[in-house]
Amino acid sequence: MAPTLLGAPPSMHLKRDQNMTDMRSRAVDLLVVEDNPADARLIELLLSEVGGIHCRRADCLGQAMGMVAAEPPDAVLLDLSLPDAHGIETVERFRVAAPTLPIVICTGLDDESMGLLALQHGCQDYLVKGQGDGNLIRRTILYAIERKAVEEERRVTAERLKRVLLQTVRSLSLTLEMRDPYTTGHQRRVAQLSTAIGQRMGLSEAVVEGLRTGGLLHDIGKIHIPAEFLSRPGKLSAEVHKVIRMHPQMGWEIMKDIEFPWPVADMIRQHHERLDGSGYPLGLKGDEIILESRIIAVADVLEAISSHRPYRPALGLDVAVAELREHSGSRYDPAVVQACIEVVEERGPGILDEDPSPVL
Repeated sequence: MAPTLLGAPPSMHLKRDQNMTDMRSRAVDLLVVEDNPADARLIELLLSEVGGIHCRRADCLGQAMGMVAAEPPDAVLLDLSLPDAHGIETVERFRVAAPTLPIVICTGLDDESMGLLALQHGCQDYLVKGQGDGNLIRRTILYAIERKAVEEERRVTAERLKRVLLQTVRSLSLTLEMRDPYTTGHQRRVAQLSTAIGQRMGLSEAVVEGLRTGGLLHDIGKIHIPAEFLSRPGKLSAEVHKVIRMHPQMGWEIMKDIEFPWPVADMIRQHHERLDGSGYPLGLKGDEIILESRIIAVADVLEAISSHRPYRPALGLDVAVAELREHSGSRYDPAVVQACIEVVEERGPGILDEDPSPVL
């Protein structure tokens, strides 16, 4: 029975099943990439005896990639030692040229570690020359085709779920903005600046994606704050300020049970913490504060000082940068401050005027 993918749309399963049915009703188009004519001929003879697979041959990687571009095969049987490529580099270069094609490695290296490495680099299986008959090669090729189809289903489904997640996050962010029109766009601008800082610091794509989500939701706890408190002009009273300072904890309460792939609830609860312990609500210090929250904290400060608030006019980007410089190493992570300043210097004063909407 063909593997199934929980959560994939029925149409996707039907399309894959139809493709596999079509594949079994005609000869599989296999590109054999092999520079040794004797080895290539043996593979063709073995497969001709069992039938169902039509072979084409390329004797170097460059020729193979040209043939794939002109007429993509159903699968590729790839030698790792070619005149113009050797070892795992062969797989890497082929994957760039043809990311969706099923690849089975066929080499004289009887090395399990090389086989595992090939699988880690996107191949579907591994054969050793001289071991196995035509039936084994044919089964391996057909399995590789089906396995790659399942992998593609998973990739498409993951991308779809990711879009749904980001759309849901943005909707939550917009809900808060509707209650607090004076800070419209604040969470989106903080998310944008946080991702830019993360990228400048060389963080992984997955971490940067988490920063985007955390930035979009960092003030979600304000949904529990009376709207008149958020839009009250003039200096805030101590009592009102105390209520507003509850929003990181309230945001954590809202998000703590949602199984994001990133520590979003902790990002929300810690974004007003400071390295020296002067922040809130927990008074955390130094590395007790997760890196994502240290990044969002700097982005939040820069955006808030630069923008208009009901209780004061915008103070400008220069004042915001001066605040970060003055308290770098005490309140704010110095590496984050440096990355933020570099982003501001690169993009100029209009950085916070850019379209803050996330790509969904």
